[in-house]
Amino acid sequence: MKNIICSFVLFLIASSTFSQDFWVKRNMRESVLVGDSGKFSINPYASAFFDDREYISDIKKGYTYPGFFIQPQLRYKPNKKTSISAGFYTLYFAGNDSVERFTPVLSLEVKLLDGVELILGTLHSQQLHYLPEPLMKPERLFNSLTDKLIGSQPETGIQFLTEKERFRGDSWTNWERYIKQGSRFQEVFTMGFAAIVKPSTFSNRNGLTINFFGLAVHNGGQIDSSYLDVTTMINLAAGLSYRFPIGTGRNSLGLETTGFLSTDKSPNPKSKYLNGHAIYPKVFIEGNNLRGELGYWYASKFDNPRGEELFGSYSYVKPDFDEDIRNLVTAKIIYTVEVAKGFNLGGKFETYYDTKSSILDWAFTVRLVFYDFLRW
Repeated sequence: MKNIICSFVLFLIASSTFSQDFWVKRNMRESVLVGDSGKFSINPYASAFFDDREYISDIKKGYTYPGFFIQPQLRYKPNKKTSISAGFYTLYFAGNDSVERFTPVLSLEVKLLDGVELILGTLHSQQLHYLPEPLMKPERLFNSLTDKLIGSQPETGIQFLTEKERFRGDSWTNWERYIKQGSRFQEVFTMGFAAIVKPSTFSNRNGLTINFFGLAVHNGGQIDSSYLDVTTMINLAAGLSYRFPIGTGRNSLGLETTGFLSTDKSPNPKSKYLNGHAIYPKVFIEGNNLRGELGYWYASKFDNPRGEELFGSYSYVKPDFDEDIRNLVTAKIIYTVEVAKGFNLGGKFETYYDTKSSILDWAFTVRLVFYDFLRW
C-alpha cells in the first residue's frame, strides 16, 4: 500500500500541462470590460459529457448521464461598461427521443464599480458560484435536474460578481420555478454568496486562502394552490487552505479544511434534521493540469438540498435509511487541459468510502467544452 501511495504522489509531482485551472474552478466568462464598444461577437458555447455514478449505498443509487448541451450566444457592447447577450440553451441525453430542455437565454451586464459587475437575466454559473461539493454538486454544471419542473442550467435571476486583487465574490439569486395564480406547485428559488480572500493576491496560487459560503433554498409562495408548507433551508460554510510550492515550484502541496452548518429556518420547521454540522479536511497535490486529493468527511444531521447527496444525512432511497452520522473517506483525481484555443478536455475519477457500512461508491466523468468569443 505504501508503494502505491508513493507512486501516486510521484505521478502527480511529475505532471506538466497547458492550463492551471481545474474542473469547477475554470472561469469560462469574459468581463463586461473585454471587447470593443459598438461591436458584435458570438460564442458557440457547447459541451459534451459522459458522467457515470456507480453508487450502491443506502443514501443514493447510481445513474449515468451521457449527452451534450449547446448554449450559443450573440453579444453586443453598447459601450465599454455594458453588454447584452442573447441566445438559447438546449440539453440532450443519449437515447432520448427529444431534447431534455430548451430555453432562451439573455444576459445584461454592467460595470457598477471598479471590479464589481451586475448581471440580470441568465447568470454566470459555470463555476458553480465557487461553492464546495457538499453545497453544490458539480454535475449541476451540465445536466442535473432538481425535479421534472426545475432545471439546474441555465440559472436566471440577479448576480453581483466581484474580482479584486485579493478578493473574489459572487452573490446571486436564482429563480428556479415561477408560479402563477392558482399554480398547483410552489415557487422555488435559491440565494447564495461566496467570498474568497487571498492575502498574497490571486497572482500567487501558493499561500493562504480564506473562504466563506452561504446558500439558502426556499420553497413557498402566496398565490399557489398546493397547500404545502413554506420551507427555507440554509447552509453556511467557512474554511482555510494553504499551499506550499514543491519541486521546481510548478506543483504545490496543500492542506484545506472547511466547516459546514445546516439549519431549517422555515416558519413552521418540520424537518427531521433541524440543525446539523460537518467538517471536511483535505490534503491535495496540484500541478498545472492534474490534481489529486484525499479527504475525510464527518457530518451530524446535515441537510444539503443542492449538494452531493452522499454528504447528507437524508436517504434518497428510503427514509428508513437516513443516517444521523455520516463518515466518508473521499479521494479524487482531476485532469483538465486546453487542447486548442477555447477547447477544453476534462476527466475526473472520484471515490466515496462509507466507513460505517464499508461501502465504496465511485464515479467518473469525461467532458469536452468549447467556450470562446468570435469577434468581427
